Amino acid sequence: MTKFGRDSVSDISADIEELTNFINDQSSEQKILIIQFKSAMNRFASERSLDSCLEALNVCMQLTNTRRRLLESYQRYSRLLEKEITRINRESIQKK
Repeated sequence: MTKFGRDSVSDISADIEELTNFINDQSSEQKILIIQFKSAMNRFASERSLDSCLEALNVCMQLTNTRRRLLESYQRYSRLLEKEITRINRESIQKK
């Protein structure tokens, strides 16, 4: 994931755009992994083999990592928005 740490308005907008694209990509990946996980769990439920268990575990771990990246991205996104709202409020107060 790209490092975010810009300060100007256009840079913050670029950060938000980049984060939005990353979140969309990760959300798509999550949907795919959920389908794979359901399939792997169904296979494990019917076969009860070590291979099917490991397959389900592997997909579960991938899903967990994707969700962690999504959580971190949403947290960064909310901090950027909060920073932008604070900046706009300060500018509004200074104009009065």
